[in-house]
Amino acid sequence: MPVFFRAALRLLGCVPAVLLVACTMPGSGTPPASMDNVRAVEIQYQYSGWSRADEVHRLQRSGGQRAFTRTSMVETADGVETAQATVPAQRVGELVWALSAPPWPRERAVQVVARRVPPAWMMEHAPIVARADVAGCSEEEIRNRMFAHLSGAALRTQLDAYYQKALWTDDYPVMRVVISFRNAPDQVISSSSQMLLMLPWTLGDLPASGRRDAGPRSWSVPVSDALRRLLPPTSQAAKRLAKDADMSLALRVSDAAGQDCVRELGGARAAP
Repeated sequence: MPVFFRAALRLLGCVPAVLLVACTMPGSGTPPASMDNVRAVEIQYQYSGWSRADEVHRLQRSGGQRAFTRTSMVETADGVETAQATVPAQRVGELVWALSAPPWPRERAVQVVARRVPPAWMMEHAPIVARADVAGCSEEEIRNRMFAHLSGAALRTQLDAYYQKALWTDDYPVMRVVISFRNAPDQVISSSSQMLLMLPWTLGDLPASGRRDAGPRSWSVPVSDALRRLLPPTSQAAKRLAKDADMSLALRVSDAAGQDCVRELGGARAAP
């Protein structure tokens, strides 16, 4: 077995007893027998809000066992554009392996995502408002205090709260992924999350109730990464999954910096 495959299986906690055999995920139903059993992967993505997107990307096995043919159908102003490309089977294997691992808890995702958040982007885009009621809490002072919230435990705290935030308006992404097997039931995951990497993933179809916390879920970063690598880099779905910072998180960090300033400088002014 190639070194890459062995390392990937060890990372996911699998025992490589059979070449390319997938691990069982608790609560996921009957596991596929092996990567050889994968027949196709279909990724559907829709978005409405400030703009619109409607994409279907279907990966069908071709060229023996070493590659998949990806057919992408993307809605444009002039109709539906169709494009094809060859995707290595290894990339499909990354998604199967990621889904075969035990579901990730939110805390684990927060630790991984925190290492990806770009401080420079956050500093540049964070909306900062000076506190006129507290002398010294200028935009510059609040911006300087942001550094303390852009790393370590402070950033993880902000990310954890960010991922628990309620939905906001004018941003409605929906992704549904179906992995079809030759001799096993289809495996479905979906997400309507507006958060970074579209976390968490629902293990199955989205509940009719619309509740984000209904049904089994996984906060797996490798699932998001594997899906992004299966998509054309120019697709709106890939760009969504590639985001490592957004304005909502930047606003949360700048608010925390502003609260620090008010608490310290405002308290100092009020002291006798």
